[in-house]
Amino acid sequence: MLAPRRHSLDTLSAIALGGAAYVIPYFLLSSWWRFIPSTVIILALGAVFLRGGVLRFFGLRLSTRDILASLALLLVALLLSRYVSKSYVGAFLEIVRTPGSQAQAHQFFQVFNDELVMRAALLTLLLGIMPRPRIVILAMAALFSVGHWVFYNWLDSPIGSASLVTLFSFGVIGNTLFVKYGHIGYGLALHYAWNFYRFNARYSVDGHPLREGATFNYIEGDAWIMTGSVIVMLFVFGAYATAPGQSSSIASTTLRRQ
Repeated sequence: MLAPRRHSLDTLSAIALGGAAYVIPYFLLSSWWRFIPSTVIILALGAVFLRGGVLRFFGLRLSTRDILASLALLLVALLLSRYVSKSYVGAFLEIVRTPGSQAQAHQFFQVFNDELVMRAALLTLLLGIMPRPRIVILAMAALFSVGHWVFYNWLDSPIGSASLVTLFSFGVIGNTLFVKYGHIGYGLALHYAWNFYRFNARYSVDGHPLREGATFNYIEGDAWIMTGSVIVMLFVFGAYATAPGQSSSIASTTLRRQ
């Protein structure tokens, strides 16, 4: 088991400033490109404060294996997301698509920022402080789920407990893949594939438009979607957590590559 690792003031400063850049687009900007400046700022701060370790810290190292595996995962996840969105969700919700390159750019950079800050940076930081990967994975997934609850209850409309279970499951899956492989590509592939069809649309019931928060209760809160996400979570996290020696080796995966 790794000993807790002190992070330098430079690292903590980069994370704090990057976190500030991460939240600004949600409150101050409204254009389709609003997340792109945050991406540039976050990576620039990492390059300045972390110097040569920025790619490894954010899980962006140029690994052919991880890149190809992430692209394959993206393709499979897009096909599954398309089926769930069009064939399953479309059976009980009226869907109006909002296609276009601007919408896709908006979704990609929003997801990319989420993965940089809420997954890569925070997981790397927490594993350095407390090398207990299973606890860190579950704690960050809980934060991901609760964060959605707070955001939508505050600014939009409430989301229910079933939706939170699905979001928690998504968080555990993405966190486990990042901690195991130390690469952002896997979580980015799953996250973007889901959002690609999920959020590039407007939903309504019997002609009455739904607010975004309310759509969580119909989609992520659907019994079958929730059950499927829990099954995948148990498989991914269970395979990782029960493998011999994984409790210590996975804790060091990301840090060892710093």
